[in-house]
Amino acid sequence: MGFISLATWRDMTDGHLYHEGEPFPFDGREVPADRTDALESGRNRAGLRLIRRAEPENVETAVHEEKAPEKATTARKTASAKEPERKAAARARKGK
Repeated sequence: MGFISLATWRDMTDGHLYHEGEPFPFDGREVPADRTDALESGRNRAGLRLIRRAEPENVETAVHEEKAPEKATTARKTASAKEPERKAAARARKGK
């Protein structure tokens, strides 16, 4: 099963820059389940959900769609929008 990128981000394992809507992995290689789980759940260095599962026909469609590349600030905008949510979760963990 393939995945679709949800934001513009750089894969720290191979340096590939993904744009929103592109298939992950870009070359169709096998990626360990723990790596895809981390990228899909937000348990990664960025702290963001970067990919989602896609049906095989959606992955091929994403490859062929022409889309203007977005600025690399997409992930940062998403992170700042979720900041209040993260702070509330941190307070809850501390018991406040």
